[in-house]
Amino acid sequence: MLMLTHRVPYPPDRGDRIRAYHVLRAIAGRFDVTLATIADEPVAESTRAELDALTSRVLVARARPMHRRAAATRALLTGQAITPAAMLDRALARQIIDLHRARPFDVVLTYCTGMIGYIKALAEALPDVRFRHVLDLVDVDSQKWAGFAETTRGPIRLVYKAEAHRLRAVEAGQVVPFDAVTVISEAEAQRYNETVTDRHEPVVVNNGVDLKRFYPVTDRVDAAPTIVFTGVMSYKPNVDAVCWFARQVMPRVRAAVPDSRFDIVGKSPSPAVLGLDELPGVCVVGPVENTAENLRDAAIAVAPMRIAPGVQNKVLEAMACGLPVVCSSLAASGIDAEPGRELLVADEADDAAAQCVRLLTNPQRREAIGRAARQRVEQRYHWSETTRPMLELLQPTPSTQAVGSL
Repeated sequence: MLMLTHRVPYPPDRGDRIRAYHVLRAIAGRFDVTLATIADEPVAESTRAELDALTSRVLVARARPMHRRAAATRALLTGQAITPAAMLDRALARQIIDLHRARPFDVVLTYCTGMIGYIKALAEALPDVRFRHVLDLVDVDSQKWAGFAETTRGPIRLVYKAEAHRLRAVEAGQVVPFDAVTVISEAEAQRYNETVTDRHEPVVVNNGVDLKRFYPVTDRVDAAPTIVFTGVMSYKPNVDAVCWFARQVMPRVRAAVPDSRFDIVGKSPSPAVLGLDELPGVCVVGPVENTAENLRDAAIAVAPMRIAPGVQNKVLEAMACGLPVVCSSLAASGIDAEPGRELLVADEADDAAAQCVRLLTNPQRREAIGRAARQRVEQRYHWSETTRPMLELLQPTPSTQAVGSL
């Protein structure tokens, strides 16, 4: 089996790595896995050791920013999707082709549309060699770019709009065909059929949560009035969410609970995020070794996402820590939980502030929602269960056709 990931899937410290790592763990015991991946930074020895233990071979290409910018520009000018063009490393593609020629892969799992260029290279080099191809979209990425276009002004808006249109063709199988396509939630499956195509029925492969790492404290009644957000803070949807919450919601919360504080936890804070540290009651914590500790120290977690819904790992992790979560309807759409009992939903600033104030001033309500949240993730979001549909899809079949003729 060949598994293609656009980011090294270890350590599992951000959303895309978390899913890729746990899928890799699930398939490692059943397949002879070759992992081909892109590294944004030097691969640590501990990372290499972990991946070597799960695979028979790891192929790593270092990301080259100048190459990516040039490839993205060419793609934009020639009508191709920018994301897969920027991710394609020709040397890595040649390594994959050589391996496939020597000993053909039975199955290929492509993790996200960014890696689809490698499948295209395989199909063009060896069009008659058969293998089963599963494309894990995770989220409907074209909708994320469409969301960027809706919330951006100026010429860049046209770039975002074009990328949304071109990625839809990739997601629909018009650029490279696939045998099966997977998404992260029922909401994403519906979004796919409504905005991409109804010719394919996506299979839902939910995310899970590491219940041993993310666990609740025994007593949260006396927790400080701290509201926490976790995530990679250079990621546009996260930046948009915390800027909105810090500027629009926190002043309302602090009017009712003056000692309340909003902690923004995560690596690579953008200039826009760093600037929030100057606001009253806002603390840009930055990168930490273990976000679970920050979650357990807080009273409430928030996920006010307005772009790129998907399944928010930050919501699952907070729920696993027994935290009540106040999230937008977009963030809640990918979570199988009961609003009002296992999480709270609010889209407008006044409503979000009111929900937070009620939780901060009512410890018993916080405890009840947090307890129900933990029970929900234990029942629904254990990785051994959530990855099962993927394992079933990846089994090669005699009827698998050549990729070039699917």
